[in-house]
Amino acid sequence: MLQYVDDNGIAIPDNKVTALPTKRFFMSMLSRDIELPDAIMDLLDNCIDGIHRQHIGGDHNFTDLYNGYFGNITLNNNEFILTDNCGGIPLKIAKEYAFKMGRSQKYDADDDLETIGMYGIGMKRAIFKMGFEAEILSHTKTDTFKVTIPKTWSDSASDWYFDFESIDYNTINKVLNSYGTSIKVTNLNDNIKTQFNDDAVFIPELRESLQKHYGYIISRGFTLTVNEIPITAMDINILTSTKAGQYIKPYFYSNKINDVEIDVIVGFYREPATKTEIDNELEGNFAKRLTENAGITVLCNDRVVLSCDRTYLTGWGDYPVPKYHTQFISIAGVVHFRSKNSLELPVTTTKRNLDTSSPVYAEVKNKIKEGIKFFTDFTNRWKTDSEERSRLFDGLQPIAALKLGQEESLLLDPKKSKRNDPALYQLPELPKPINKQNIDLLTISFKRHKNIVATVRDAYLDNPNATPSDVGAWCFDQFYSQINS
Repeated sequence: MLQYVDDNGIAIPDNKVTALPTKRFFMSMLSRDIELPDAIMDLLDNCIDGIHRQHIGGDHNFTDLYNGYFGNITLNNNEFILTDNCGGIPLKIAKEYAFKMGRSQKYDADDDLETIGMYGIGMKRAIFKMGFEAEILSHTKTDTFKVTIPKTWSDSASDWYFDFESIDYNTINKVLNSYGTSIKVTNLNDNIKTQFNDDAVFIPELRESLQKHYGYIISRGFTLTVNEIPITAMDINILTSTKAGQYIKPYFYSNKINDVEIDVIVGFYREPATKTEIDNELEGNFAKRLTENAGITVLCNDRVVLSCDRTYLTGWGDYPVPKYHTQFISIAGVVHFRSKNSLELPVTTTKRNLDTSSPVYAEVKNKIKEGIKFFTDFTNRWKTDSEERSRLFDGLQPIAALKLGQEESLLLDPKKSKRNDPALYQLPELPKPINKQNIDLLTISFKRHKNIVATVRDAYLDNPNATPSDVGAWCFDQFYSQINS
């Protein structure tokens, strides 16, 4: 009888078929599903996780959680290197989990961390995206070691282990003089060499992506460089009143849904657009800097997954919110999801976009729309730039949006909607322009059956297109004229 064998030359029992994984799948297919900048950011996410690992049990002070930590990226057509001082990889994690092709169900070493990793493939996928050979050094408070992925690793179907060796402090201090990790990828793929050598397009786009996704963490003290050039911080400041009697303040919503804490902050980050700014856009002269901070930014555990979005994803153009337009360039907001259970976060597997099918996000999107609507309504009421409108913004203070979520004392009027509801709100009461011609006018509203309204319209109004409001106004005027006749 014919004997079948698996990739390792081991006989397959007659009553079985092989379901063994192949290295080619992990090295090729997984890395094919991610863009190069996203792969690099997967490695940076591990740095951020390392920082959080240093602060387990501590608080999340807005200003200093990331102070003193860094990640330095060096890349060229020969190698990729990421060096950080974010605490290193604990030996137990390295031995049992960090280098596995997927997260074990029983693994819970990082259950107390606010990460965004879900499947345990980020570091390996990133390495294989770039090349076939790597060296990882780790320096923790208790251990120093090196893990090597040789270029011949894929040749063996049965050996799923990477080479590990403990190294002395003197050796590791030549690369890492503080507690941290160094990841060096060599034997790069040809297309990766080309991109790493592209100073005209790829490198500037990479820097822009890093600023977009890590700008908030950088604003809180983290230092990030690419080929020794720092990535600058990016923060969205929301204008808010600092004393009673001022009207402009942001919309704020804070709640906990299942295992996810949510903050939604929407407001003005600058004065509304002037007529000149709107006209310049219509004429094709619109400056990008005027609108680059507008829209809604979404974060999951401090990582930006959607930056300054002005689409249906965050409620723009989804009734009753109007589509984004230049007149709304002053409106910005931040939505922050925080959880120690990363599977509950509304983020895709690439970690750089929203999972809009998430039930948590579906609920929160309605709050985002509610917040946006306050400020689009204000903008529509105050379309004409005037001294009266400008005075409303005098003396307002720009405050980092996320800081409003961290420090409730910065809110003027936070309230709970219900006694036992954990949700906290601040609903802005934005001023309306005074129409001096209509200042003494009142609105009268009542309902009557549509057939009765149509009968009155057809009998007394010489206008088949008259609205119910027109009919009501005519009836009131007729009654009032009889009193004064």
